[in-house]
Amino acid sequence: MLFSSCPLWKTLFFISLAVFLAEFTEIGAFASPGECESATTDDVNESLEKYSKCFHEMIAKSEKAAINSLVWTLQETLDLLHPVQEKFCKQLPPCPLPPAPRNGGLVCVTIDNDQYCKPMCNKGYDFQFLRRSRLYEVCGNATGFSWTTQLVGEKALAVCNPSETAISGAKSAYFPTNSTCLRTLAFTETQTEQLNIFLKELGEQGIDGSNRDKEADCIICGY
Repeated sequence: MLFSSCPLWKTLFFISLAVFLAEFTEIGAFASPGECESATTDDVNESLEKYSKCFHEMIAKSEKAAINSLVWTLQETLDLLHPVQEKFCKQLPPCPLPPAPRNGGLVCVTIDNDQYCKPMCNKGYDFQFLRRSRLYEVCGNATGFSWTTQLVGEKALAVCNPSETAISGAKSAYFPTNSTCLRTLAFTETQTEQLNIFLKELGEQGIDGSNRDKEADCIICGY
């Protein structure tokens, strides 16, 4: 949720958290084991939001060595967060967790004994292959519990490449221009909006969602 392909959002995250950690380093106030036991991710989010208000000023004051060191630390933290995010997605066994396209994501639902995932690209990216009539990929009994994909010999369901125009996919296969997959994932309302759009589209293709496993509703973002 904290990291995306959008340069502005990426800069906002790294600089705000960098200064947040730098302050703690200077005053020798890293959290003790006891403090960590009572801390939550909400505490970190509140600090990030606070410092995001003035990140332009932070950039002007930041030194190269300090930023480089903190970015390395933050990247290690993000590497720990990504697998945790994936665990929130309930898989249809024995279907493997599909890798989401970098610079985009997957909107997934499970109905009966099939899991459907709709590849989506962020603004500024488009699909590698034409897929206007190929709204989703599926994994289930009919596919031998392996994912369908246009990419021969690949595990990925789709690839999002840099592009000034978005013409290869259906109109709904792109996240809104003011958002990204990660921004969508950060808010319950935007998650629900994308899931409902996908469910409506599946219904229009004759797939009855009445037996949907709501606990398996999931949006997976690529990194």
